[in-house]
Amino acid sequence: MDVKSVSAKARYQWTSGSGGWAELRARWANLPGRRFAHHVLTSAGGQLSLAYQGIPEGMTYILPYLRDQVSGKTGTVSARDQRRPTWQQTLRAARRPEADILVIGCARQRARRLPPSRSVLLPFRINMLLDIDAENVYRCVSGNERRQFANLRRRREWTTEIGTRLQDLEFFYERMHLPTMATRHGEETRSTDWDVALHALFRHGFVLFVREGDQRVAGVLIRLEDGGATLWMRLLGVLDGAEEHYRSGAVKAVYYLTMEWAAAHGVTRVNFSGGDPFPGKGVFQFKRRLHPTITHPVDHFRDRRAYLRVGRDTPAVRDFLVATPMLTVDDSDRITATHFFDSTRPVRSDIRADGPGVHRVSAIDLDEFLAES
Repeated sequence: MDVKSVSAKARYQWTSGSGGWAELRARWANLPGRRFAHHVLTSAGGQLSLAYQGIPEGMTYILPYLRDQVSGKTGTVSARDQRRPTWQQTLRAARRPEADILVIGCARQRARRLPPSRSVLLPFRINMLLDIDAENVYRCVSGNERRQFANLRRRREWTTEIGTRLQDLEFFYERMHLPTMATRHGEETRSTDWDVALHALFRHGFVLFVREGDQRVAGVLIRLEDGGATLWMRLLGVLDGAEEHYRSGAVKAVYYLTMEWAAAHGVTRVNFSGGDPFPGKGVFQFKRRLHPTITHPVDHFRDRRAYLRVGRDTPAVRDFLVATPMLTVDDSDRITATHFFDSTRPVRSDIRADGPGVHRVSAIDLDEFLAES
């Protein structure tokens, strides 16, 4: 085993490992003296401000969606980084938020000690797990969804190709994954470097391609764990990052064909990988239609939380909260879904967050929530 391989596997375990690796990473993150990110977003016209403080990963996983919500219909938002505060300074900010909305990313134990008024607690990340029934792989998928996919499959001539050669990984990584990340996320692209993709993922799995006729149009890099019983969908991409492959349904085919492969090869669980705690994201709504179970992650994010507290009651704050349903946690750390409403702003019923793993769905009256001192 060469140095690159050892290094790549160690880095993968550091970022995604469970058990002892997750515990070690969490302890490292909690070391005294670590400084935190501080980023402030302000909507056009200054009607709404949102500040994020805490662990730097929040700039990647929590802030982008909230920024989009802050920008709203204007499509513009100003942002600034400030002096990176210590935990003591972050705690003071939680007591008296200077922004309209404050979000703090921190350890679960610290989050529980923050002021509870006008606040909710979110899991920092979630996982979505699907138990596979080999006899009826689509048992949790609605009949309408199954019919739609079957029709698309016939029309597009989708078939499965399993890639196990190095050239297959190179094609997927360079022609699919990297272009897709660049197209979808731009400067905020978050991905896995080549060495980790090769040594920690591909060497423990394969690439599943979706072919449309004689052309590869989409694919996913898969890692097998637990002796092949668990399949992780780790990296995804479409050919050249082209939007047409999203419109055609090729990405949907990636999930359906992966489920079929899993059922045919003794896999009992498919892990759709991590997600953000915001049901309004399109990827969440798509995966939800497959009825996976929503769980806390098994890596170091399991004990991380995002604390959201409202500093001021304004029309823009109310608009933001109603437009942003959230996955939250209750006092027993069970995952719940939270929607906000008031007398003039009804619950966003078009954004569903219920399903396996969600203990309760709550609709919170903003008049009561914001009346808390």
